[in-house]
Amino acid sequence: MTRQSTSVFSVAGGMQVAVEPIAGATTTSIVWQVPVGTAGDPIDGLGCGESAVLAEVISRGAGNLSSREFSDSMDRLGVQRSTSSATYSITLTAVCLAEALDGLLELLSLVVLRPRIEQDALDASRDLALQSLGSLQDDPQHFASIKIGEIALPAPFNRHGFGTEAGLAALTTESLHATWKRRCRPGGSILGIAGAVDENHVRALLEKLLAQWSGAATEPAVTAAAIGGTVHEQQSSAQSHICIALPAPRQADPESLAHRLMVRVLGGGGMSNRLFCEVREKRGLCYSVGANYACGRDRGLLSIYAGSTPERAAETLACIRSELLRMANGISNEEFKRAVIGLKSGIVMNGESTSARAAALVGDLFRIGRVRSLQEIVQEVEALTLAQVNDHASRVLTQPHLDNASLVVVGPSAL
Repeated sequence: MTRQSTSVFSVAGGMQVAVEPIAGATTTSIVWQVPVGTAGDPIDGLGCGESAVLAEVISRGAGNLSSREFSDSMDRLGVQRSTSSATYSITLTAVCLAEALDGLLELLSLVVLRPRIEQDALDASRDLALQSLGSLQDDPQHFASIKIGEIALPAPFNRHGFGTEAGLAALTTESLHATWKRRCRPGGSILGIAGAVDENHVRALLEKLLAQWSGAATEPAVTAAAIGGTVHEQQSSAQSHICIALPAPRQADPESLAHRLMVRVLGGGGMSNRLFCEVREKRGLCYSVGANYACGRDRGLLSIYAGSTPERAAETLACIRSELLRMANGISNEEFKRAVIGLKSGIVMNGESTSARAAALVGDLFRIGRVRSLQEIVQEVEALTLAQVNDHASRVLTQPHLDNASLVVVGPSAL
């Protein structure tokens, strides 16, 4: 697919819109992010978990359309869609054929401006949220990742978003309507559209559909520093789940790319990374191990997970820490070249779908305030040097940094 230039403009007095036509595309993808995230949910009070419920309930009818009528309207247009909640926002994602774009935007605008939020829809959405909350410990790896976020990130950005039983029980249609009206504003919202799309036509349509929308959302702010330290979650099991977390650069940080490549060598990019080779293959200490770099607008987090047996958990943790310290001594030219190729391949292949491209437009606008082309991103990777990566690793993986890492262990015994 051949791309054209990306247009960025504002509508409704504040919502940023990025439109990228892709020549030869037959589908159009939309990613619409509104500032109703978990960080803005009530703090330790009734209503905790409202963003997760809203993400589900807003798709159950809007405007004059009941839940069934709304769903049928989407199906008639052939739309594939979903909603999800995250720290800063609720995101509406949809893909349709080019000729259905106008109808899709009309329906999504109804969701944003006039969700019905009726009692039966709330009851069903709350039941789903309670099921998700109740099943958290059924997946120990997921549970460990949630607990590490709770201690490694500052409040209120450390919330898992599933809420509490009391908080979910307290939600009413009136409270959710009030929350949506207060928090879902054009200021803080971002819309990305990629594929078979005409920028001028979309701009005129959005200005018409959103003419009555105004205001700006209140940005969540840090209310307490990260707890840090070590947490052991007792669980009767034949496995121990270990999660380590370290602060990492945010997306706009000039060193974020060096950090991403370092993490790829450390614990990502298939079975050639160091943690997989040294901890799992050579020593057989665990059945699963890897590293992930969550790169956000305001902060980043490097997390490392390993699943082991209680008997070998302490040795697994020691080996991971040893590999982190060894990484501070630098990576080889061969590791660097392999990681660069893998990173570039992922960027290009993930960017070849209209859905991925729409998501990238929104992600760039939110995290760095501007849109990058695929070519620009690839060029950034190609300009990175081995010396830059090794210099970065030597500064962020020192013993003092590792001593301050957050640690969560889910299993029968602490480490």
